[in-house]
Amino acid sequence: MIPINAYKLIHIFGIMFLFLSLGAYLSLSMNNSEKGRKLAAITHGVVMIMIIIAGFGLLARLGIMSPGSWPAWAWVKLGIWVLLAGSIAVIKRTRGSVALLLWFLIPILGGIAAYMGIFKVGF
Repeated sequence: MIPINAYKLIHIFGIMFLFLSLGAYLSLSMNNSEKGRKLAAITHGVVMIMIIIAGFGLLARLGIMSPGSWPAWAWVKLGIWVLLAGSIAVIKRTRGSVALLLWFLIPILGGIAAYMGIFKVGF
């Protein structure tokens, strides 16, 4: 059985690479550059899998197995990760002021997910 701290480390490591890949992809899109897009997209896909596996592993280690028993914070985090997973498709088609909005919105979503995970907020 994998220790909970190992799941946390994998989860955080994946999150750091997720924001690196999204920032790179967004920057490349804003500059209409093709160089590096493929690496950013591949990194995004690989780390999303890492984040999801580690996140579900953490839920299991916390004893939260079935979606019917998930607390509100887990659902909010899952929703945010789905948005961040799909954000690369939005970035690909975005230019101008929408790209600038995403530049600030993506880290805010990450901050909300971190807040929910750290403080286990329920409503």
